Amino acid sequence: MNKTISISIFLLFVVPAMVISQEVLFSPNDWQDPSIFEKGQTAPHAFHVSFDTESAALKNDPSESKNYHLLNGEWDFKWVATVDKVPEGFWLPSFNTIEWDKIKVPSNWQMEGYGHAKFRNISLSFESDPPHIPSYYNPVGCYRKPFDIPETWEGKNIKLRFEGVKSASYIWINGKRVGYNQGGFEPAEFDISSFVTTGKNILAVQVIRFSDGSYLENQDMWRLSGIFRDVKLYAQPKTMIRDHYVVTDLDGAYENATLSLSTITGNLEDTAKKIQLEIDVFDDNNNSILGRKAKSGLLNVHPNASEKIDITVQVQHPKKWSAEMPNRYTLLVNLKDNDGNLLESFSEKIGFREVEYTNNVLTVNGIPIKLNGINSHMHHPEKGQAVPIATLRKDLEIMKRFNLNCVRTCHYPPTPEYLDLADELGIYVVDEVGDEAHANIQQSENPKWTEMYKDRSRKLVYRDRNHPSVIIWSAGNESGSGENIKAVIETGKEIDPSRPAWMYGGNTFYIPFEDIVGPRYYIPLGLRHVVKGDMLPKDDDRSSFMDEYLAPTGNSLGGLDEYWKVIRRSPKSMGGAIWDFVSPGINTPRWTLPDKSPKKNDGQIMGRPSFVEGKHGRGLQFSGHDDWVEFYRDPSLDITGKALAIGFWVKPSKIPQTNVFLSKGIEQYGIQMRDSETLEFYVNSKNATNYLINDRVSAKVKVGPDFYDKWHHIAGIYDGQYLKLYVDEKVVSQTQFSRNISTTAFPLGIGREAEKQDQGEYSGRMSSMIIDDVRIFDHPVSLLQLQNNIQDAVLALDFDTDTKGEDFYAVGLGGRSYGVIWPDRTVQPEIHQIKKSGQPISLELIDALTYKVKITNYHHFKNLNQLNGYWSLLEDGKEIENGSLSLDLAAQKSSEINIPCKTKSGQGELILTIGFTLKENESWANNSHEVAWEQFILKKANTPEPVISVSEKIKINESSTEIEIYNKDFTYIFNKENGKWTSFLFKGSEYLENGPDFKVWRAPLANDVDPWGAYKYPSKNMTPGYGRSIDNQLRTLGLRDLHNLVDSIDITKSPKEVRVKVKIWSASSLDPYTSIKQSNDVSAFERDETWTIYPDGTLELDQEITPHGPMPDILPKEGLQFQLPKSFNQVSWYGRGPFETYPDRKTGAKFGVYDSNANEMYVPYILPQDYGNRTDVRWLKVSDEKGNGLLISGDLPLNFSLHKYDTDNLSRAVYTYQLKESSNIILNIDHKVSGVGGTAIRQLQTYREKATSGHYKLKIKPFTK
Repeated sequence: MNKTISISIFLLFVVPAMVISQEVLFSPNDWQDPSIFEKGQTAPHAFHVSFDTESAALKNDPSESKNYHLLNGEWDFKWVATVDKVPEGFWLPSFNTIEWDKIKVPSNWQMEGYGHAKFRNISLSFESDPPHIPSYYNPVGCYRKPFDIPETWEGKNIKLRFEGVKSASYIWINGKRVGYNQGGFEPAEFDISSFVTTGKNILAVQVIRFSDGSYLENQDMWRLSGIFRDVKLYAQPKTMIRDHYVVTDLDGAYENATLSLSTITGNLEDTAKKIQLEIDVFDDNNNSILGRKAKSGLLNVHPNASEKIDITVQVQHPKKWSAEMPNRYTLLVNLKDNDGNLLESFSEKIGFREVEYTNNVLTVNGIPIKLNGINSHMHHPEKGQAVPIATLRKDLEIMKRFNLNCVRTCHYPPTPEYLDLADELGIYVVDEVGDEAHANIQQSENPKWTEMYKDRSRKLVYRDRNHPSVIIWSAGNESGSGENIKAVIETGKEIDPSRPAWMYGGNTFYIPFEDIVGPRYYIPLGLRHVVKGDMLPKDDDRSSFMDEYLAPTGNSLGGLDEYWKVIRRSPKSMGGAIWDFVSPGINTPRWTLPDKSPKKNDGQIMGRPSFVEGKHGRGLQFSGHDDWVEFYRDPSLDITGKALAIGFWVKPSKIPQTNVFLSKGIEQYGIQMRDSETLEFYVNSKNATNYLINDRVSAKVKVGPDFYDKWHHIAGIYDGQYLKLYVDEKVVSQTQFSRNISTTAFPLGIGREAEKQDQGEYSGRMSSMIIDDVRIFDHPVSLLQLQNNIQDAVLALDFDTDTKGEDFYAVGLGGRSYGVIWPDRTVQPEIHQIKKSGQPISLELIDALTYKVKITNYHHFKNLNQLNGYWSLLEDGKEIENGSLSLDLAAQKSSEINIPCKTKSGQGELILTIGFTLKENESWANNSHEVAWEQFILKKANTPEPVISVSEKIKINESSTEIEIYNKDFTYIFNKENGKWTSFLFKGSEYLENGPDFKVWRAPLANDVDPWGAYKYPSKNMTPGYGRSIDNQLRTLGLRDLHNLVDSIDITKSPKEVRVKVKIWSASSLDPYTSIKQSNDVSAFERDETWTIYPDGTLELDQEITPHGPMPDILPKEGLQFQLPKSFNQVSWYGRGPFETYPDRKTGAKFGVYDSNANEMYVPYILPQDYGNRTDVRWLKVSDEKGNGLLISGDLPLNFSLHKYDTDNLSRAVYTYQLKESSNIILNIDHKVSGVGGTAIRQLQTYREKATSGHYKLKIKPFTK
């Protein structure tokens, strides 16, 4: 409160002199000199469009202004690979662009078909040597655009404004040098008054992809470039408002406001000007809330000078702005001369809102706030970072619907319209400076870079400081913790003292010059210690905001409830922001290279390699910039015996790094240039004494300079005795070797090694070559056969043909697929948990008999009388009573009420649901939208034992291999060798194709295959190449594919039932024939099962499970897998739903009875993985469309999933197009399922299932329509 004086003092300090635009000097090294990041630019300021009348200004439609013109649209464009190839003089008006292409502006040129999009996290996409940029590849986009200056602009001040150009850009108008800019996400504005003439003009822009500024642009995202935001041309009178700053200072009761407007006015006339400022404020009904315009005194502004004019007015009882109630007013600003003539007029939306940091607690309008936040990149699957406004609106509307009240603009300023939408819809914004050095965090200590850091801070704060939605400034992300970060914060605080609290997204726990500390990616227990003060220095009581705390990569986001328990209870915890919002897929055409071998291991082109003249016909050229050919990890390519043959024609280019020709992973086999001088054919084999270690064996040879840029036939042949490397049909190296080749969990790649060149961490160039006629055999062949025999090959590509398939989402070089909505803005299942965990209303059951409930209104400002309440009583999932609730409960208050249910008892399970919906339609949701809810289990079901008819006796036929149990209605067959049922024939129809199989393996989640957080698991029982975390342990121990050994079978029969008692050992696939009972070294599960079959066809399973031998740290699951007829694709269940849930991500789903089918239950995660689990299931029915099926229940709530893809396919696939529907429906029934966790943290200990003994029961009842 009462900041007016300090603001006024500050603005006196920053009044800049008026500078007449003049031609600037360009230097060849501007973009490799950290002291040069702009030339010829105007001072940063808040942008506004100038109107000639008040009425037009109040409408504030820029397209209706005579002083504004967007230069978006079609531009002439020329792309070149390096700076030295820029067409000389292209900026001159006389230059002929008839042979140039056309490109849309705004756009990223990579999304328009030029250059290479690269996804990186920490590393740069080029070799790091600050401030230098490699000369071999630094693409340039040359842009030209004709534009007209109307006669009405003559004598006005004319500016050209770029809202986003990445990374460095030179600007010419009519052949004259206007200016230079660096920093892709900040605005750059130029006074072009002296460069333009009335009528036609030519704008030329040279955009350089990489600059020294790129060292501060290591954001975890697609690295793209171009003119990707609006290009604006606007005019103002020569006496104008250059900048304005709005502050709404609330009184001590947060009721009345002091509205302060501070402006910088400039005079470019030759004579002094007396000017006056006047303002008015209008509500939604266009009524002035001031009563009359407020005016400043007359101020004399000297020629070519700037002055500050302030207006301060008192506003009584304005509606306040908050994320819950984003009330806005229209501020009208007029600049007039001495005679009262209007010089210019503009308006903008403002909100009366005050941010304070009192006693190190952040408040909005006097109330401490909790932020249910998320990080959000500017990303679109077709347009890259040039995101349409309609998409931005949709993003924020989704956030509102799912109780997200805060967004962190990772890791740069968002497009300006984003903040307008946040103001309108009501989203708190953590607005971030565009600096992330990450791989070069030393730059934060380097004084040569200080001004560049400060420049990015200035441009952000000046541009955005008038937005009420912005409540916190962020000093950047993962740029180190040096003095340059301090300078960013100090610079921003000088410009905007109205927001006193700055944070910084650093990997360090905290730094002394930030107001708000982390942590990031701590478990809830760690957060609790932070907010209790246990982990900060003595007397340091700064509040915590977890700027990143859970990363939902694919099927993820477990444990959110545990965080919110800490957040709600601690005044020092402000909340946090999940990483992140939109999955970063790019919609990409699928170009397939057909495999001529019988195995049909077709290759998929990734990146943007090009077809060129090959050795025979076409070849494929790899640029070195994230081009490769991807293959499905088909078993035929998992060559693990004592034989292998690889051959291809290649024309390699010389690069300083590893040049991968073909690789099945660094731990299996491949041929590559290990460095620029060494050609290597390698395989790996398990160490003879330690199976957890791989031995690398290779045949390699040194090559000379004449090896490059020429065609060579390269071959590697392993015949069980020798590893031989051939170059141009000659053996150039051989190594004696006679062991089996080890396997890996990584796919084959041409031009890429998937394990190392993965997850967006790879720096520098990839494969650079032309390749042709690739062959792989799983047995020794002669060189002649290697080149000519494709019938015996497992892979044969000639590159002469390719086919186009359906589009898919590319994620770049192993880029992560985090996000809670897919690129097309379809929501993912995880977002429902965000909505529930952070919902603004809490309900607690006090007394189940009297239906007494405690309600806490966690809204910061909203009374519950603004919502509709309801209650519903379910018995066994079906509603039996309901009613409405009308509550008058102020924000931050609690109350106890009794729900007027009449039902007091019943046979079934009783569940009470209480919820709250919108009372009025909002722009982001209709009035039926549910804001918060809770369910309470009041009574468990009293399930009577079923009465089973014994009129039809059961018969048994037994042979040496199977047991047939039957009567007139059914025939069930049990396999005595593997302990599985092979047939459930019921009333003439087959209900089972195979199983049930005992399983502990699920298709690895994206979290499981991600290296980030893999250290959370111990290194024991881990094999190189077998995966990165728990999937590695299961493969190492042989638990991916269990082998069943039947130990004993006993059959008993009575008039009521038949019992089959069987002991089965589900053992490691590494050595399934070991005498398991006498070995402690073999991983196995001892299963004592009793199957009881009743005359009506019902089966009951009673099972005891006991683990033996080494076990993984976590069991992904434990249960049974059924392969059902393909027609059994319908499912209904009583449990949580309707969407996917897992044990650590389930409370966002309600109990109920739901219907679905195998197609609807598929969740199309960008990276295929386990999906579709349902938790707390009391019963489920799986059936065909005719009504024939199985009813399944357990003695405890079950997990189940219904898949149309088998687990092996889901485990091997990397892209959705690699999924092939199974011939059966896969039903998983699990009594144990581990949670999904988050990428960096993985599952919390509570949700990590261990291999422990257990006793479970299952009932399976067939039925017909």
